[in-house]
Amino acid sequence: MLQFVLSMQQSLAIQRTPCTTSALTGHERMGCVGAIDGTHVAANVPKHLATPYLGRKKVTTQNILAACDFDIKFTYMMTGWEGSVHDARVLRAATNDPVYKFPHPPPGKYFLVDAGYANRDCFLSPYRKTNYHLTDRRRQGGDKKKELFNYRHASLRNAIERTFGIWKNRFPILKMITNFPLEKQCMIPIACAVVHNFIKMHAEDDELFREAMNDDYDVPATDDPEEVGETSTRADDAGESSTRAENLDDFEMAQFRDGLKDAIWHDSNR
Repeated sequence: MLQFVLSMQQSLAIQRTPCTTSALTGHERMGCVGAIDGTHVAANVPKHLATPYLGRKKVTTQNILAACDFDIKFTYMMTGWEGSVHDARVLRAATNDPVYKFPHPPPGKYFLVDAGYANRDCFLSPYRKTNYHLTDRRRQGGDKKKELFNYRHASLRNAIERTFGIWKNRFPILKMITNFPLEKQCMIPIACAVVHNFIKMHAEDDELFREAMNDDYDVPATDDPEEVGETSTRADDAGESSTRAENLDDFEMAQFRDGLKDAIWHDSNR
């Protein structure tokens, strides 16, 4: 059954759709094709192999890189990386090695990423050391243009958090993978993503998706062994990883972000 589901991977989905959120038309005009992030699922590994799979919470996980569109469907997934590996390293591997078949967007298009990733190439990150939640943006002081940009960025990038939330809550096996061979453990999340996309495409009345498409939707708790309690309210809360990412930022992408920031500010004040 697992192989059958995986055989449907290419036919199901992994295609990009435009942003349909009216409040974020500035991003749509500028070519945003989706959002990317890393997440952790349970991993059951032999004791002599466990150390690299131990993440911050000292439980064994595999680190998964995924991209989604704005219809809450997965467009890419790479599994199998050890839980101790940083998300940015996983993304670099995916983009640099053709064997991983990363879906590079066309020129002028980009994915949204969080502050733990570098702002470069086809990846647009928020401004660091800048508030980005609505409640933060109402505070006095700060760079209002950057804060508005970060708020819009976070609102749109939330698509990947919604996608992960639905995926993990629908498939409990992602939280408690049993003693399958490690190779099969790497295939299970992809199979769950294929079924996730199939349901989104063919079950319009699905409760989880219907709730997730509501603008007031709160991302559900996923019991993620690595990520529970890790939700940030600032774009620089990734700490040292954010600093490393900043050192890798690209000047051309920084100019593009500044131009987009100014365009969003101008649109909001017309």
